[in-house]
Amino acid sequence: MARRVRKFGNIEDHYELVEHIGEGAQGDLYLGQSLKTEERVAIKLQRQRDFQSERSFAELAREITGEGVFSHLITGDSGGTLQLFGIGDYQDRRCIVLEYVDGVVLYDLMTTSRPIKDVATVASIIGQLCEILDDVHRRNFVHRDLKPENVMVEHSGRVRLIDLGLTVRAHRRTRAGCGTIGYAPLEQLNANPDGVTAQADIFALGCLLLEMTVMELPYAGSRAGLTAEYPVVLPEERLSLVPTPFATLALSMVELAAEKRPTSVREVFEHLRPNLPAADGPRPVKPLRPDPTEYYRTTPPRW
Repeated sequence: MARRVRKFGNIEDHYELVEHIGEGAQGDLYLGQSLKTEERVAIKLQRQRDFQSERSFAELAREITGEGVFSHLITGDSGGTLQLFGIGDYQDRRCIVLEYVDGVVLYDLMTTSRPIKDVATVASIIGQLCEILDDVHRRNFVHRDLKPENVMVEHSGRVRLIDLGLTVRAHRRTRAGCGTIGYAPLEQLNANPDGVTAQADIFALGCLLLEMTVMELPYAGSRAGLTAEYPVVLPEERLSLVPTPFATLALSMVELAAEKRPTSVREVFEHLRPNLPAADGPRPVKPLRPDPTEYYRTTPPRW
């Protein structure tokens, strides 16, 4: 159930910061706790000002609060993005109070199982991200920073997208490059007068698929690899390791030309569908913990 977004004055009058748990594009992430109810929340806090101009610091403050992005995305049909509970200040820095998700960051899951060999597990992770990104894209936004550090797997196996800090309107001019090298496509590397589209997120999703299955990002995971005169997606020895059910799909998702990639995340999902676990089907022989296949073994696909 969606909760009303509160406009706080000082966050410290309502919540205490318990511990630092991560960092994002605009600020640091803390585990917080309500002083009244002891409810746990996540608090994203603008970093302290150092050598920035007042104008730059104020711009970062606006970015922290999402500039309207959250109000469009926190009630998505998939429930895959975090709910926003409040906006306020903490010691003269802007911050937002978010739903706290108890689970394991996908990056940490991947490091315990390199590569992820079970096809149903990979399909379950990418499939759930397709469902979440479909909500984002249908509202005419592009996430722009899909990577393992921004994905959480709850103990139930449900996948969540935990950072919307770089999300922008599709087709709207971008003033500078952004995202994370290794997952960001060519159209995100520099300012873009035409903006970006859902195909940018599809590229990042393809990078994630390849990283999970062959432990290597395409184009050497670097700007130089993307912009080389003769770019190579993967070395031959790695390319041969891509699981057959994903090989053609993954390569199409990381095409350098956006128009050559799948037209939507729903199209990606349809390619994945035959590899999703069946309802009430068996668990993988060596499941991840938490196990992303649990989601589709207990919940029918949305489409």
